Amino acid sequence: MKHTLCLFAGLLTLSLLPASAADEKTYPAKDPILKYEVPAKWTTEVDPKDGDIAITSDDERIAVNIVELPVAATVEFLESLVPDMVKEFENTKLVEAAKEQTADGLTGYVVTYTGTSDGSPVVINMVLFKAGKERSVLANFVLDNPATMPKEQNEKFAAFMQSLQGLAK
Repeated sequence: MKHTLCLFAGLLTLSLLPASAADEKTYPAKDPILKYEVPAKWTTEVDPKDGDIAITSDDERIAVNIVELPVAATVEFLESLVPDMVKEFENTKLVEAAKEQTADGLTGYVVTYTGTSDGSPVVINMVLFKAGKERSVLANFVLDNPATMPKEQNEKFAAFMQSLQGLAK
């Protein structure tokens, strides 16, 4: 498990040459607060009703979901969301309690869990970005068995994480 967590942490901070990306996007559509690049061959689905985004790697081992929420980002609010967000996984364990982090112009609260899905180990990382007085953006990152992730997917995920930046106001 330590190896999995070290791998995940390394992916979040790894400096790599950018993997080819399909295009740069912003979120949310109205008054965006973040930008990112979706790696080539990954799919992006936007819910036409609310603009929520689902991004999936081409091998379906990495899933990212991004939603806007009409509430201020607080550590307490993120902690209140966690039980519903991890209930679809089995054997969940808190790895890192919610704490505030700032990187690349984005400030938010981050919490990390491990668990299993259909018998496969997963790492679940949830980030609640600050977006204003009564506004936040929630991003969930789920990696299926990151210890065995192919090098190409690791590089694409690292490039995606590096591309995730705040938009200056």
